[in-house]
Amino acid sequence: MSTLPKVASGITAFAVFATTVSFVISMAGSSMKSTVQVLFLPIADDFDVNRGTLAIGTTLFAVVTALASSAVGHLADRIGAVPVLAIGAGITGVVLVVCALATDIRVFVPTYGILGAIGCTMLSFVPLGVLADQLFQGRNAGFLYAVLTNGAAVGFMVLVPLWTFLGAVTSWRQILLGVGVVFLVVMLPLSLLLVRYSNRNSAPPAPAEHGFWAGIRIAFADKRVRGLILPFVACGTTMAFIDVHLFPHMHDHGVAPVTSSVAFVLLGGLEIVGSLVAGRLCDKGLVRATLIGGYALRATAMMIAPFFAAEFTVLVFGALFGASYLITVVATTMWIAKILPRGRKGTAIGVLWALHMVAVAASSQLGAVLADAAHGYLPVILISVALTLGAIVLVAMQPDPDKATA
Repeated sequence: MSTLPKVASGITAFAVFATTVSFVISMAGSSMKSTVQVLFLPIADDFDVNRGTLAIGTTLFAVVTALASSAVGHLADRIGAVPVLAIGAGITGVVLVVCALATDIRVFVPTYGILGAIGCTMLSFVPLGVLADQLFQGRNAGFLYAVLTNGAAVGFMVLVPLWTFLGAVTSWRQILLGVGVVFLVVMLPLSLLLVRYSNRNSAPPAPAEHGFWAGIRIAFADKRVRGLILPFVACGTTMAFIDVHLFPHMHDHGVAPVTSSVAFVLLGGLEIVGSLVAGRLCDKGLVRATLIGGYALRATAMMIAPFFAAEFTVLVFGALFGASYLITVVATTMWIAKILPRGRKGTAIGVLWALHMVAVAASSQLGAVLADAAHGYLPVILISVALTLGAIVLVAMQPDPDKATA
């Protein structure tokens, strides 16, 4: 087995290469959700269905992601995170092409909601969390995990405005088809190259400590993990608002496209800043304080959401939500990394994301149904505010993981 030279602080050139490629794949992977998010209304109009009907696809996406998260985490423990990323890139490309060519909502919904969810989960925070642990073995893991996951933040900054612009000049079908082709001819070969170099320059992953079902049972049996699940439900509920309901909510308030684009640029930019700050604070032993701060920012952002009639508030919302966006993810993942041994982390992170996506699914469908019934998103916004405020209390009640492991 060849070994690439070390470049700094014990980090090999392969680790730098793997981080860079994984960042790019993560950025591209965000397009699976962001395209449908931005083009939600044109897609519904094209298929001649209401919001609730199309939201079945996003709800199914969330449910399948929930079901797949633990399996993906366990698979990453078993075969390594890099091969999981490669498989996900291939599946994502195929799904986008099929969705672009679909002429019936009954084809679009299961393709996007089932296969798309599996592919997206394989490019998600779950395998990236395992990859950070495998590459850097806990050293500066919080900061480096933040770097890996910032691919999605850059996707918000670059891709969401791009989909908004393209949506005004071409059809949603052409956009999905183009992105699918990019995945198949660029991202898939790039990920396979990463697999090749991974096999040459890194040790095989240590086998998971337990079987899949045993790992799930052990994760649920750990009261420390359970103590992180309920707060993370608030994270999932508010994520669904961004992923599914934010653009329709802005449309209902007459927010100009340029304002919505700037808001998402702010969201993406501060997502990067917030996650890097959170990673560094977690590395300095401030995991619990960081997580409480993330939920406080999230609650404040959701309190502003009903007031989008004044477009300035849209920008404030984007800034606050963006700052909190990955703080909750980074701090919760690092909390698990501190309290669990290797061989159990991937499955536990997957379990956490499974429950997170159950919350996304509920908020996705409930939000759409309530919007149709109440002619607005105020009910789901108020629910989100209550959950995020509750999350602050629940996290504050948990034993500090840094003091427990000191």
